[in-house]
Amino acid sequence: MAPRDGFLLLDKPVGLTSFQAVAIARAGLARRWGGARPRVGHAGSLDPLATGLLVLMVGAGTRLSPFLMGLDKTYRLTARFGAGTDTLDALGRVTERRPVDCAPVALAAALARFRGVIDQVPPAYSALKRDGERLYRLAREGRALPELAPRRLRIDRCELLDSRWGVAPAAADAADALAGMAGGAGAGAEEPFCAPDGLLYEARLLVACSSGTYVRALVRDLAAALGTVGHVRVLRRERVGPFLVADALPADAVRDGAAVASALRPLALALPHLPAVVLRAGEARAVRRGGRAEPAWAARLDGAPPVDAKSGEEWFRLTDETGGLVAVAARAAAGGALRLAAVFAAPDAREGNGSGDGS
Repeated sequence: MAPRDGFLLLDKPVGLTSFQAVAIARAGLARRWGGARPRVGHAGSLDPLATGLLVLMVGAGTRLSPFLMGLDKTYRLTARFGAGTDTLDALGRVTERRPVDCAPVALAAALARFRGVIDQVPPAYSALKRDGERLYRLAREGRALPELAPRRLRIDRCELLDSRWGVAPAAADAADALAGMAGGAGAGAEEPFCAPDGLLYEARLLVACSSGTYVRALVRDLAAALGTVGHVRVLRRERVGPFLVADALPADAVRDGAAVASALRPLALALPHLPAVVLRAGEARAVRRGGRAEPAWAARLDGAPPVDAKSGEEWFRLTDETGGLVAVAARAAAGGALRLAAVFAAPDAREGNGSGDGS
């Protein structure tokens, strides 16, 4: 029987929430495997408007979430200027229109302000919580929103790929119908999403950024730097850490349980960004049976461990001699005590019983 623990790279289609994508994959695996629905989670959500890479974790793989959530991302997007929406994307309602009185060269120059370490105020329509409630729910219900504090983040690349400036809507390509295709407000009516002069001012951008970056807020702030308003028209996530959308399961296969099961990758391949210590057979067996990590093991690391931004701990993998994932170890600082952040059973022990109880 094939292992039922691991992770999956999915090319999420437009219109689905990340939660819906998880539910569809879970249902497909349950049909394929029979019995209870497996545990399935994701390592960082995507907006319904967005397509692209969604990392799903299955069975014991759901315990990898803390080590995958903070990975850097790369996006390719289309920003439209001259019209702002309440959601900051094409699925929202136009709330303001302002003239676009600059040339594309000014846009290219403005991008430089957003490279490096910056502070960003999250959008109101986001999954952030206040008093236990998601902000997007408060916004949709018209309730008062709390004042959001800026967050510090990092933009490694913010590049202009090309632009379409001052073009009549009749010349727009199929991407301009995205709001209608995705069922957003204004579906079938392009005019409200144009600038006040009725023309389109768009730019295609490539953004590589730290985890926690809101691309919609980036476009909002970029538009403000140009003296206008704007929103995200098309958004695609191309990379999450070491994983690429080019290697993902196609969007049209997410409802096919057999395809999803075939695309499941083993736990041993889930953390290539973390350096490893190869444990001897007795050491690996002891850890899997509840033993402690030995500080001396860190001297056998094959690279420098990254530091988690939230905990300040260094993380690295413990593997067995076959490359199987034994555990993830953490230490407060170089030379400090080790703790086992997550321990995983040997692959043979997990086969056939990794589907869990549904969640």
